[in-house]
Amino acid sequence: MLAAELDNARDLLVAMGDELAMSPEVVAEHGVALQAVDIVGQMIGHIANVVRAEDRAHAIERIGMCELKAKLGAA
Repeated sequence: MLAAELDNARDLLVAMGDELAMSPEVVAEHGVALQAVDIVGQMIGHIANVVRAEDRAHAIERIGMCELKAKLGAA
């Protein structure tokens, strides 16, 4: 259930980011913030995959974000 809720939160972030990215003015003014929204969505997706995995160590190994992988691997 926790992984599903994380997936839902990620979906909401993606929808929000997509909506905001449709405005050239918003992108021009807040491009860095929109990139941060995308990164947070990716992080939430990776965490959801780890939570639902039977082999969490393997799921962590598959994460492409080095900093997140290091943090989760140290836990």
